[in-house]
Amino acid sequence: MSILGRHSKNDRDFRQISLLTTVPAILLAAPLIGYFIGWWLDGKLKTEPYMVTAGVLLGFVAAGFEIYHLVKKSAEIDKEKENDKKHTGS
Repeated sequence: MSILGRHSKNDRDFRQISLLTTVPAILLAAPLIGYFIGWWLDGKLKTEPYMVTAGVLLGFVAAGFEIYHLVKKSAEIDKEKENDKKHTGS
């Protein structure tokens, strides 16, 4: 972030790249976390396949929501770039 509070073009590019490269990590981590929580609950509640299945499904749903929000942020960064191009004339 610059002194004036606006991001430079390179800052926005790196921000966008960092947002979008987290997608594979989210797709891996969220279902795994759901699996381990479900596995633990299955051990406590003696409901062998059900909590694991529910945990993995909830993990994928949570990953989907998070990816949706990341793509939305990335689109906002694109709009910022387009607005800057219009204002600078390049």
